[in-house]
Amino acid sequence: MKKMILVAGFLLAAAITIEAQQTESIIQDNIKKVKERLGDKLLTTADAVIARHVEAIGGRNEVLAVKTLMVRGRNARFGQGDTPLYRYYGQFHLFKQTRSPEDASFILSNGEKTWSVSPAGRREVNEWWGISLKHYRIDGNFIDYKSHGIQYEYVGLEGFATEPFVYYHLRRTFPDGFNEGLYFDVNTGLLHAIWTTTSPIKDSPQVFYDYREVGGVLFPHAWMRVHDQAAPPHLFIVEEIKINEDFGKDFFK
Repeated sequence: MKKMILVAGFLLAAAITIEAQQTESIIQDNIKKVKERLGDKLLTTADAVIARHVEAIGGRNEVLAVKTLMVRGRNARFGQGDTPLYRYYGQFHLFKQTRSPEDASFILSNGEKTWSVSPAGRREVNEWWGISLKHYRIDGNFIDYKSHGIQYEYVGLEGFATEPFVYYHLRRTFPDGFNEGLYFDVNTGLLHAIWTTTSPIKDSPQVFYDYREVGGVLFPHAWMRVHDQAAPPHLFIVEEIKINEDFGKDFFK
């Protein structure tokens, strides 16, 4: 009986190894095809990938022309219903998130700290997601990032066994040590996903879809965050984007 269990375990391990090898072979084949198709146009540095992305969403001048940004939508939490959500950005490091413009409870960040504010008071948010929010910027941290102490590293090309998609993989590190993996479509140059590697939830990517032009700049109009087993996936569907509205001088106070 023990011998049969050992044999079964060995066969299972062998099958998993073979499947992993086959998967890697498919991925490498997809990457090889991309290299052959793009040739000298294949990007090989982080600076080049970021420059391509900025160009793809509208260009440096167009992005810098966005002084304020309002994103209204609904957060569809699978199995839990939809929740309205408003996100406000001020150039460059100001961020505010609330369920409605009149809500007295909200999340606020000034680029250095993040707070949870309510009628009962406020508290500084030191959890990983709060640290993530303080890095939110209108320009996505892709404009003049070196002067802000942000480092990008070109990791290589990444692919899938089930789809022919291939992405440029970069690693982004902020001055406070917060670390993320970024994936850009090799064809369009658009950012497809951010993987927060600093998060204690190891399988928690944020994936972006449906880029549309607003005021000369492309913005994703849907994104999904997968929380592994910590929470159901959240799908954010954008219903409206406005740029360069005057929020008032005390809006982010």
